[in-house]
Amino acid sequence: MRRIIYILTATAFVLAIASLSGCRFDYEASMIAEDLDEEVPETILRNFSQVMVKDTVPTFFIEAEESMSYGKRKETVFKTVHFQEYDKEGHVVTDGKADNAKMFNETESVELWGNLDFYSDREEASLTGEYLFWNNEESTLTGKPDDTVRIVEKDGSKISGKGFSADSTTKSIRFESQVSGKWQNE
Repeated sequence: MRRIIYILTATAFVLAIASLSGCRFDYEASMIAEDLDEEVPETILRNFSQVMVKDTVPTFFIEAEESMSYGKRKETVFKTVHFQEYDKEGHVVTDGKADNAKMFNETESVELWGNLDFYSDREEASLTGEYLFWNNEESTLTGKPDDTVRIVEKDGSKISGKGFSADSTTKSIRFESQVSGKWQNE
């Protein structure tokens, strides 16, 4: 018993000396781990698909070769993504694909890049390009100033240009430069 008390006392003494001698923990390793946490996905799903349903009717479908969620950044990144939006009767009204997409989980805004190809059944038009950003809060879709976006309507209207922007509330589109094509307006 005396021996156990001696070992405990000696251990406590060594710990007290170590703490008084300026011994400290290396926090740099934990800081690197925190930085790494933002770069390493928390979840990786391959051959991912998800259907959102409201009142037993699908509203949105998404599938991707890969889905990576980053909790600290509050983002989900998709590779080789295909999506469809449905109307209240369950009919596809928008069909699209892109090489990459990033969803900002808090705002539900989406950044899309690489071989974009969308078709809207409502608008009877297709849209192609290399980059688009959907701002969910403002209901706007914008391209980069130097990227070309092309719109082709079912009636034969075609227009392309750089600096594309569209506002879904006013149903308006705009190009900032290098606009070309023929647009038939009824």
